[in-house]
This record gives sequence, C-alpha cells and structure tokens, in this order.
Amino acid sequence: MSKRRCAIGVDLGGQSVRMGIVDAMGMVHQPRSTTIDARQPAEMLLGLILDQLRSLIAEAVAHDWSPVGTGIALPGYMDSDRSRIVFSANLPTLNGSRLPAQIQKALPLPVNFESDGNAAALAEFRFGAGQNTKRLLVTVIGTGIGGGVIIDGQTLRIWNHLAGSLGHVVVDARGPRCGCGARGCVEAKASGRTLERLANERADAEPDGMLADLRQRNGRLSGHEIRAAAEHHDASAISIIEECGWWLGAGIASWSAIFHPDKVLIGGGLGELGEPLLAAIRRGLKNTGQPFITDHILIERAALRSQAGLIGAGAMVLPDN
Repeated sequence: MSKRRCAIGVDLGGQSVRMGIVDAMGMVHQPRSTTIDARQPAEMLLGLILDQLRSLIAEAVAHDWSPVGTGIALPGYMDSDRSRIVFSANLPTLNGSRLPAQIQKALPLPVNFESDGNAAALAEFRFGAGQNTKRLLVTVIGTGIGGGVIIDGQTLRIWNHLAGSLGHVVVDARGPRCGCGARGCVEAKASGRTLERLANERADAEPDGMLADLRQRNGRLSGHEIRAAAEHHDASAISIIEECGWWLGAGIASWSAIFHPDKVLIGGGLGELGEPLLAAIRRGLKNTGQPFITDHILIERAALRSQAGLIGAGAMVLPDN
C-alpha cells in the first residue's frame, strides 16, 4: 500500500504556534497548538518548534503519510533568501535571528518559508472562500494584522516576497505609536492587541460593567470574552468592535486604491467576531473609500478560520491539483 503524500504546515503567530499534517485537499490532520511567550529568546522558540516538528513528522510516518516537505508561515519580514528574520513587530526577540536557516538545517525535509499573510491568502484561494476570485485580498487579524494578495492565481510580491506591509498602512496620522515604530498604522487601531487594550480600558472605567465582570471571572479579556459580551448586547463591547472594524475598513479602503480587489476576506482570531465586525468594516470602507472602487468589493469572513495559515504553509510544498 502506497503512502499518502502530505506536507507539515506550521503557522507561527504572536501568541501561539499551530501545526498539523496537511493533505492535497487542504485538510488538516493531527492539529496541535502551543502557546508561546513573545518575550521568549529565539533559541527557546527554535527548540520548541523543532521538538514539535520532529514529533509531528514521526507521527505522520507512523500513520502511513509520506511528508514531502514542511511549510512555515512567519510573521514579519524575511531577507531576500528567506534565511533570516529582518523584523517582526509581534515577536521582537526574532529580529535579526536566523531562525529560518536554523530550522532548515535541523530538519530532514525541504522547508519553505512564507509570510503568514501570503500563506493565509494562498489557502483561501485554493481551498476556501477565495476560490475562483480574480483579485483577492485576505487580511489576517490576530495579535497584529497581516495579509496577502492573489491576482490571477498568483501571489503578489512587491518587496522581499510580500505585497507590501498591509498592517502598517497609516490610517490615523495622529494615532497611537505602532510596534513597528510608525504612528497610526491600521494594526495600531484595529488589531487583536488593540481590541484587548480598549476592552481593558473600558473595564477599568466601568467596574460594574459586563467586561469588568468577565475579566474578573476569566482572568483576562480576549476576543472570546469581548464577543461573548457583544452577543449579550453589552454596549461597551459592541462599540469597541465597531471602532476596530471601522478603522480596518479605512485600511481596506487604502489597500483597495492600490490593489482593486474583487473580494476581501477577513480571517485570523478577530474574524471570529463575525457579522458585527464585518458590518463595521463595511461602514468604514464606505465612509473612507473611493465609491467607484469600493462599491463592488465583497467583504466576507474567511472560510478556513484559524487554520488558514498552517494550511497555506503546507500548500506551498504540495502540488496544485
């Protein structure tokens, strides 16, 4: 009996590393997720990733899979040969590290590296809500904001394999300082980190409110708690989601003036906020964009949810059937 071809997909984010066995249909088998600390030294993070990868490769072989390679989606910028991380706003201990080269050297399989935004865009185009879309923009909203652009079936690459820095388009010149060093980036106005900061500020200001109660019971305010509060019609949670969504819509308006997408997919952890976030994004897009460009753009939720990055990473090393 011949073994089934697969890839090992890895999605390294600001708060977790996800990985799994990815088959030719974009299905994920044996998924696993490990929480990480963005302050961990690069050497510790490298050891964690390699331990998990070796374990998953062995598990794949034991279950009659034949891994053809490993694809790894990384946040931030890599150098031109993808051997070094130049800058990552959400994993600053990796800045300047040769993590990609070290992983490649340590593994027996070929390893491909891609930006997390490009990986998610590829996954949605091949297997998700972006299939058959001529000009597709996918934005991934997690700890930060990334994204990728697919035009005529090809990943758009402008600089160092990226379609620019979608999360670092400035939408508010007098806004807060972003982790990248700029001021008023869409990431500083609408990311998961921003959503949590605004929710904690509101909980501090309203100690008897629902957000404060959820923080006391759960120990933190993440997108999950904020969504729960919004579903219970909490005005503070709803207003925070609407604010972040509006600014994201403004960011999409700026991106659209350059890329003219037919469809924009909203993915990542904040995509789980669903229609309230999408409605706010559409308002921000309508209020700030050029109507002759933005009126035809479809804003939809990404289909592959939190697995898009690792699916796209795996798809990089699998043939396009």
